[in-house]
Amino acid sequence: MNLLKSNNFRFLIFANAFAFLGWIIRNLLVNWYILEETNSTIFVGLYAAVPSFIMFFCGPLGGQLADKYQRKSIFLITRIFACIIFFFLAFSIHIEFYVMYIIFICLIFVGIQESVEAPAERTLIVDIVGLKYITLGNSITEFINSFLSSVGPLLIAILLLSVESVKIFWSLPFVYIISLCFAVLLFVNFKDPSFEQDKSIEVKNKSLKDGLRYSFNDINIRVLLILSGTVFFWGVSQPLIPKIARDVLKIGESGYGILVASEGIGWMLGSILLPLSPKLFRNSKAIVISITLYSFSMILFVISSNFLISIISLVIGGVFHVIWWTVIIILLQNLANNNYRGRVLGLFFTFVQLTGLGFLIGGWSGEIFGILNTIIFSSVFLIMIHLFIFLISRKFRLLSI
Repeated sequence: MNLLKSNNFRFLIFANAFAFLGWIIRNLLVNWYILEETNSTIFVGLYAAVPSFIMFFCGPLGGQLADKYQRKSIFLITRIFACIIFFFLAFSIHIEFYVMYIIFICLIFVGIQESVEAPAERTLIVDIVGLKYITLGNSITEFINSFLSSVGPLLIAILLLSVESVKIFWSLPFVYIISLCFAVLLFVNFKDPSFEQDKSIEVKNKSLKDGLRYSFNDINIRVLLILSGTVFFWGVSQPLIPKIARDVLKIGESGYGILVASEGIGWMLGSILLPLSPKLFRNSKAIVISITLYSFSMILFVISSNFLISIISLVIGGVFHVIWWTVIIILLQNLANNNYRGRVLGLFFTFVQLTGLGFLIGGWSGEIFGILNTIIFSSVFLIMIHLFIFLISRKFRLLSI
């Protein structure tokens, strides 16, 4: 099966690519805008955390909807909603209308939109490519996202040299409108896959409670969901990167864009590496090794005051973080029964939203305990959690697909 020849897959990929580009632009612009307005990493972390806090509570509902209704319809509706949100945000910033309040409110609605969309989008990948090609499908998705993580910040960094950041906010509704066009094409042209889906009895009970019980009773799903929550520690470092760029490396907003792009280059390399040896990575050992190497790269990043070493460490960290992230998703997609897959992925995106708490704690800790101590402590703790679970759970140690 050539995935790139599938109209369903191409429309989904392009719709996601432009939406992910919008996500990158939003994070970079909002983080820098808040830092410039408040000069506080606490406020940077607080604003960055808003969508995650909302998704933490709404994620399970998104998973339930993905199991209950047409996933392509959910995907289309949420993209329309995103276009409206970002047009309103850009317009409010342009006319300087209660900007700090408007950003906060828009981020709340972004959290709702992403809560409903994320489980449907990730389950659509399985619906389109099937479990046989799920590693390749996810790897292509993450590769494109990683490429945009590199190009997007660099493009914004270049634009910031000659264009006011306020005007660049208009790029958000623009890229989401393009994403919506591909979402419409997917909705109109979507065809049921030619392969046979899971041979399982249709489950009539689509409740959240039933999905929670199913996920809890499967040991490996339960462990993977817990480990996905450790993305909290990735979130701890994110509000500190703009401050490192400005106050430690002294490279300004354009340099900050380069640092963000460096991590994206690493994600891109990791996305290429993963499908080349799927049997090597689709197991629990790969998860633990990848997160350990990522953590060491972050320690190198924070102890270095050299711009080049900082770039290299973020590239290395990006390679292993995207492998960690993608392998967990692939394992969950394979382990979950088709009748429960939406709710399992909904819980995954719920646990992932602990990044929001990480943003908040990271910003607070960076000012109270210092950037160096915050990142080193969070990196060491991240390694310890994975090693502890790996050692105490025999079933997880043997997990391989």
